[in-house]
Amino acid sequence: NKPFKIRPEDILASCHSHESTRGFQTVAIDFGTERGRLISELLKIVKDPDSLNLDQCAAIYYLGEMRASEAADVLATKITLKLDYKHLNIDGLLVMPVDFPTEALVKIGTPSIPPLIRNLVESDDAQVRKLSLQVLYRIDGDKDITQLRLQKALKAETDSTKQARLQAALKALAAMSLAK
Repeated sequence: NKPFKIRPEDILASCHSHESTRGFQTVAIDFGTERGRLISELLKIVKDPDSLNLDQCAAIYYLGEMRASEAADVLATKITLKLDYKHLNIDGLLVMPVDFPTEALVKIGTPSIPPLIRNLVESDDAQVRKLSLQVLYRIDGDKDITQLRLQKALKAETDSTKQARLQAALKALAAMSLAK
C-alpha cells in the first residue's frame, strides 16, 4: 500500500490561496482521489469475513464520520453488527457507540434510505428490520415522512410477503417515538 499524500495541513494551506487557484486545485484533486481510496480500503475491511470485529467496527466508524454515501449499501447489510467486548482489552471508558453501523447510517443520512427500505422489504431477520426502521426514522426525524416513504414503497410492491413486511413496519412505526 502506497502512503497517502494529502495531510490535514496541506488542506488547510490550500485554503490560503494568496489569490492563486493552483495550490487549491492540486490539493482538491488529490483529496478527492485519496478520499475515494480511503473509503475503498475501509470497505474492504468491513466486507472481509476474516476481519476482526473491532477492525470492522473501527472501519464502519470512520465511514460514518466521513459521511461516505458509497458505504450505505454495505453498512445496511451489517446493521446488526455490534462491538464484541468479550475479547477486548478496554483501557478506560469507550467513547464510541456500540452500534457502529446504525450510527454510521444515520450520519450518512439520505443515501442510506434505499438500502434501509430494502432491508425492511427483503430481510428475513426481524432484528435487521427493526434496526432498519429505527435508523430510517432517525434519518427522517419525522414520523410522517417515514410513514410516507413506507407507504410509497408499499404501493410499489407487488410481492405479498414484502407487502406484509412493509405493513408491519408501518404498524411498528406508529408505536415508535423518536429516540436514539
